[in-house]
Amino acid sequence: MTESTALSQRSEREYITLRDSMKHLTDSWKHDMDRVREEMKKREEKVSAEGERLGKMYKELVEELKKEQEGKQEVKRLWDEDKKKDKEVRKYWMEEVERIKAGLEKEVRTSNEANQTARLVSLIGFSLLKMDYLVFICLETWRTS
Repeated sequence: MTESTALSQRSEREYITLRDSMKHLTDSWKHDMDRVREEMKKREEKVSAEGERLGKMYKELVEELKKEQEGKQEVKRLWDEDKKKDKEVRKYWMEEVERIKAGLEKEVRTSNEANQTARLVSLIGFSLLKMDYLVFICLETWRTS
């Protein structure tokens, strides 16, 4: 009987030890799982925040690219407009030079002082051509700067 009681007490102590060990292991596993869950949640929040930040940066980049494209189109439009205005100015001055030249040639034919006037006109015409060339040089310099 004492053997039976001793065996029973020993079994009960082993049971209590195993039960406490199992409880300690399950508590430890539960605690470890809670830490893993918290860490995973933090990582997911970090990845989510990074994704949002990258998404925002991408949208800003797209907007900047759109603005750049619009700027390029505006520069091209202004460049084309400048070329058109340049041609108009050149045409105007050439017509003006031709008109002055034609008027002076008519005057030369009708006047005895035609030789002196012709020399003066050719000098003026040459000066106007030089002026047209200077205007052209100025426009080219302005356009390239």
